[in-house]
Amino acid sequence: MRLVPVTAVVLSAAALLAGCAQGKDDLRPPRSAAEGAWYASSQEQRREHCEAYRAHDPQRPVRIPSYLSEESLDEFADNFYDMLKEKC
Repeated sequence: MRLVPVTAVVLSAAALLAGCAQGKDDLRPPRSAAEGAWYASSQEQRREHCEAYRAHDPQRPVRIPSYLSEESLDEFADNFYDMLKEKC
């Protein structure tokens, strides 16, 4: 009779740990404005950024998201592109 509640607790704890492990990158502060823009993007937007980055198609460029930064637009775009190399 005690096996069912214990099993439920163990499975719940395992599910919580798995969820925490998946989102651990989102918990630490961004190292740069480019990384902040990445984490502020939705999963769909991230997928689109990576697809455009991998395609290297001038007709379908990577859309650089807007994000509060002290960098110039060119510096931010360069940093975002470098960050895409890492994430994609």
